[in-house]
Amino acid sequence: MGTITLGDFHEIRFYENGKKAPLFLLLVLSTCCLVPVAQSECSGEIDMTDVVSYVVDGDTFDVASGDRIRLADVDTPELGEEGYGEAKDFLISLVLSKIVYLDIDDVYGTDIYDRLVCVVYVEHNLSHVANVNKALLEEGVAEVDDYPNEFDPNAWELHCPLEAIPEFPSFLVLPLFMITTLLAATLYRRRQRTQKSLLKRMLERICVG
Repeated sequence: MGTITLGDFHEIRFYENGKKAPLFLLLVLSTCCLVPVAQSECSGEIDMTDVVSYVVDGDTFDVASGDRIRLADVDTPELGEEGYGEAKDFLISLVLSKIVYLDIDDVYGTDIYDRLVCVVYVEHNLSHVANVNKALLEEGVAEVDDYPNEFDPNAWELHCPLEAIPEFPSFLVLPLFMITTLLAATLYRRRQRTQKSLLKRMLERICVG
């Protein structure tokens, strides 16, 4: 039925202060425990992992690295159209603030709006990951819109058992990723408070002078 491979699981990024910052320590730790895996029941490959920071609509969202993701081969109602709210709310429930695994289109990579065209996976439970694109179709909030790319919506499976992916990195890499993300966010907030404090003191000196 296809493969989902972690051989290309090569990029974990965090968005800080408007710049893309590689998390070198995490990559070193994760590299120690990741190796290519054999055939499984799920199709696709993991090209990138990130955290969802904002859901734009029913088929588009932003990730912490600053990239915008367009779900491949599915189409949901636009703003003002019937079903827009339902599709967006369903996508929010699936991915917002969660770690997602992105299978990026190998043919074009991005669309005309420079959005990464992807099949997206998210942890469903302790034993399965879910294909987000397929979930939207199953829920009835999206329709198939089969653009020219590497993907075949007819071959998608909703859930993939983790035992079919022996080296799936949820047990070590993901906790490390979350810890690193929290530390980076804390440092960023502390830097912001320091900058505000310095600005306040400068204004006070100007007023006194």
